[in-house]
Amino acid sequence: MIRHTVELTVPNASAKQFYDFMINPCDQRYSEWWQGEHLQFHIVKHGKENHLGDVVFMDEYLGKNRRLTFFAVVITANRPNKIEWQMKKANLRLPAVVDLELNDTDAGIRLKHELRIGYSGIGKLFDPFIKLYFSKSFRNALEEHCNIEWFKLAAYLAA
Repeated sequence: MIRHTVELTVPNASAKQFYDFMINPCDQRYSEWWQGEHLQFHIVKHGKENHLGDVVFMDEYLGKNRRLTFFAVVITANRPNKIEWQMKKANLRLPAVVDLELNDTDAGIRLKHELRIGYSGIGKLFDPFIKLYFSKSFRNALEEHCNIEWFKLAAYLAA
C-alpha cells in the first residue's frame, strides 16, 4: 500500500465549513476556489441522505504538468470530521482512496489529506507498477497542490 499524507493547520476556518463544501461539490464554487487549477467537482449520482454512496467527478490540475481526473464514491461521511472517496472506473472500485480528516483546534482546522493507493496482503505485488504512475514528481505536485489549496479554500469561504 502506498500512502501520501499531507497534514497542516489552516487558520480562520472550521471543520464544518470545509466538510460542507467538500461533501456537496459544485463545479462553479470549485472552480472559483482556485481558478485555472480546479476545473470540475460535482455529484454525478446521489447516494443516501448523508451523502454515503454519492458518486462524484473531479477534474483538476496539479501544477502545469499534471492533471488529475477521476470518478469516486463516498465511502465515509462523518460530519464534520471525515470524508473518504474511493476512486472508480467503469463501475469498478479501484484500490485508491482519498481520505480527508478535519478537526477544529484553537489555531484553526487541523487537516489531514491522505491518498492511499494499492493493495494489502498478496496484492502488494502490484505496488511497483502503481508507483510507475504515482511517481516522485506526481507526489511532489500533489503535495505542493495541497499546501496551497486548503489555505485558498479558507480565504474563499471567508469572502
